[in-house]
Amino acid sequence: MIKAVIVDDEPKLRQGLQTLIAWESLGFTIAATAGNGRDALKIIEDEEPELLIADIRMPVMDGLQLIQHLRSAGHQLQCIILSGYADFEYAKQAIKYGVAGYLVKPVNIAEMTATLKLVRGQIEEERLRRDWNRTQVKNPELCLQKLLNPEKNEDPAALRSMIRQTGLLWSHYEIVVISPRVSEADRSESLSRLSAGLKRGIEERNRGIVTESPPYIILLLNAPLHGRLRRDQLYEEIRCIAGDTRFIAATGGTVTEPGHIYNAYVNARQAVKQAFFSFHDRLLEPGLILLSSPEFPCLSGDTDEKVLDDLIFRLYYSLDAGNKSMVMPLLKEAAALFYRQEQEEKSVKQSFFFLTNAIIHRLAASSRIEPKEMESVSRFLNGIYQYDYLLDLLEETHHFLFEFTEDSGPKGKEQEIKQMIDFIHRHYAEDLRLSTLAGLLNYSTPYLGQLFRSKTGEYFNTYLDKVRIQKAKELLAQGMKVYEVAELIGYASVNYFFSKFKKYEGRSPSEYKNP
Repeated sequence: MIKAVIVDDEPKLRQGLQTLIAWESLGFTIAATAGNGRDALKIIEDEEPELLIADIRMPVMDGLQLIQHLRSAGHQLQCIILSGYADFEYAKQAIKYGVAGYLVKPVNIAEMTATLKLVRGQIEEERLRRDWNRTQVKNPELCLQKLLNPEKNEDPAALRSMIRQTGLLWSHYEIVVISPRVSEADRSESLSRLSAGLKRGIEERNRGIVTESPPYIILLLNAPLHGRLRRDQLYEEIRCIAGDTRFIAATGGTVTEPGHIYNAYVNARQAVKQAFFSFHDRLLEPGLILLSSPEFPCLSGDTDEKVLDDLIFRLYYSLDAGNKSMVMPLLKEAAALFYRQEQEEKSVKQSFFFLTNAIIHRLAASSRIEPKEMESVSRFLNGIYQYDYLLDLLEETHHFLFEFTEDSGPKGKEQEIKQMIDFIHRHYAEDLRLSTLAGLLNYSTPYLGQLFRSKTGEYFNTYLDKVRIQKAKELLAQGMKVYEVAELIGYASVNYFFSKFKKYEGRSPSEYKNP
């Protein structure tokens, strides 16, 4: 039952209110009555009612003065004001003090009953709120949830008091966010199992508290994770509890004020979201990503489209020439390009899908190799989306591309010259340069030129010209026009083709075609 106190200087009205209103059926009980505000103060201190019904005009201390005094003293009880007549100024003051009802005498029973029902709902709602707050104060996990989801205009003093009462007033705080890499159907079970195991390791040893905040598990540790050793130890502890469940874990860094916990939490979540670009098998940290390490190159200022086209070109020719050492650096250049475009994990995987697919199709179209079964290609391309970390994706892409080309790598200078010759015979129609091949084989251009001449007896450009002219003779014999042949064998100018043909054959292409 809700305790109520009636304050009015008219005894008959006090008695009438007690008799005519069905208090018990409405959920109230009259704890006491008083004839003025001063007497009511002592009664209210003793009885601690939740409802005050008071007349405005009374001797010694009127109703509004009484309510003002109670509010100043911190009392939060509900108030209903009674007045002998409707007075707008009185009503304004009553609203200022937050009264729940303003009734004019003589009191209408139906109106009073409706007001009491309304007030009862407000009191019950306030009781629930206080009960929840009391539970929250006693529960560190609920307190942590409040810190992770701060309200606007939160009273700092009240927040600190709650933190103190829950035993969370520490000198240091370290937030760790754990994200199990499981399907949505398995997430709830994985969170519960992992959370239970971490509670045993963290809470029972007084190292902090653990809570679930789907899709994450949150650790609030009471000691900083300074140094790689401590971070690695915690990561291994999580791994042991997780068992076969894949997960990503990140710290938001150490803070010393409870009010900074939320910022650390945001940093940790961001690190989890960037996990694909980070180092695997370790506790991640804000801002520490794989692509910021020296092994990932700074890109040129060219347009992204131009850089990508160049990467595809160099990757294809490096693979075609059997130069393993160039492929991984080029794949890392591609990763840096996609990251520069501010692509997220899914978009980067999609970009690698299209990049790798383009290279595979060019390799498959080459006369040097036969296409593998499409099943294996499809399996690899679809598998791109399953990798948790960029480095794993790069390594697997590197491995697959070499497996696809069935290349065992260079075997000395003789093998390299054979590769060059083979390369020339397959790509004579393109803009081939000795400097391009030198870059693919990791030689200086002058040295590779000398090496090529010592093994073949020809300068590189001379050898390329002879291959082109030989192919031109075949095409001319098939009846093709001179300008068509020039374009097909790699000469942009018909006149240049004419001079080269005459140099090596002693006659013009037309004379060769029509002797």
